[in-house]
Amino acid sequence: MTRAPDINYPEADRAGNDILHPRNVFSLLGHSEAEERFARLYWQNKLHHAWLISGPTGIGKATLAYRMIRRVLGGVPQTEGHLDIPEADPIAQRISSLGHGDFLLIRRPYDHKTKKLRAEIPISETRKISNFFSRKPSEGGWRVCLIDTIDEMNRNATNAALKTLEEPPEKTLIILLSNAPGRLLPTIRSRCLSLPLRPVPQPEMQGWLGKHTSVGNEHIEAAIKLSGGAPGMALALVEHADTVLRPLKNFMAEFPRSNPVLEHALSDTLSLQKSQKDLQLFWDCLDKSLHAQAVYVATGMWQGPYRPIALDKTPDAWAKLKDELGRIRRAQEGLNMNKKTVLTHALSKVGA
Repeated sequence: MTRAPDINYPEADRAGNDILHPRNVFSLLGHSEAEERFARLYWQNKLHHAWLISGPTGIGKATLAYRMIRRVLGGVPQTEGHLDIPEADPIAQRISSLGHGDFLLIRRPYDHKTKKLRAEIPISETRKISNFFSRKPSEGGWRVCLIDTIDEMNRNATNAALKTLEEPPEKTLIILLSNAPGRLLPTIRSRCLSLPLRPVPQPEMQGWLGKHTSVGNEHIEAAIKLSGGAPGMALALVEHADTVLRPLKNFMAEFPRSNPVLEHALSDTLSLQKSQKDLQLFWDCLDKSLHAQAVYVATGMWQGPYRPIALDKTPDAWAKLKDELGRIRRAQEGLNMNKKTVLTHALSKVGA
């Protein structure tokens, strides 16, 4: 088994403590064309120095990135011309343990004073990139830097990273992950080869989730619809079926009458400190459910989880409600407002 690094604090680039970190995942669902494109250029010795892997959260960006990193740093693939480095490979082991001298990971740091992850990647982290590439490779080959994610860099940090992108040393690979590449500086995008990842088809997701979970088909189908074709998100949802999917189903099924007792009980549970991942996932699922509701009322096509909410609202009203709850959520996160009060208020707005 891969030896995990001795980390006893939350990692910004990990979906949750009950989900494997992408550096410890050795299979990739979907994205074969993207992987083949990188492998082909590597074997032709035409590898560009900077790659921008984009797509929604959980679609497999980091999983693909670590497959690329293992190969470039000398891992031996099981199939010639591919990136299928086995877990037992010594290079893979060192990358999984964050113990490879020619690999640098940039992500939101954990603040040991506040006991929280930083809200963004500060310039102090980005300065590590230029220091890293100013040194000679410890093993005489490639040096690789992974930024997970470039979206979370503040402006000063982004500008500092841009300098390395503009003047990279030889045998340099910089991989940038982004959930929203359209928001990046044009100068960042122009210096990278773009590798957008597409949603994984539902049949592939269905079979894959069936092998990785014991939850019922109803929750699997809901997870697939809510994930938008992102395997990591779907897996996180089925892993949290009892604390996210089932409460969401119960909440949606209560209408046309609202149930304040249920809303308060749900908010009580999700506002607990130990339930922070559940709370984030529930907010995400509620947002996507309201979007599906607006589309359903407008077109008659239901693409959401479980069944539609039995309320008589116009498509515009559902769309406005979705936007309003998004603002409520951002206000709570930005101002550190009481989580229970904010969520209870948001749930009550659905039936208002």
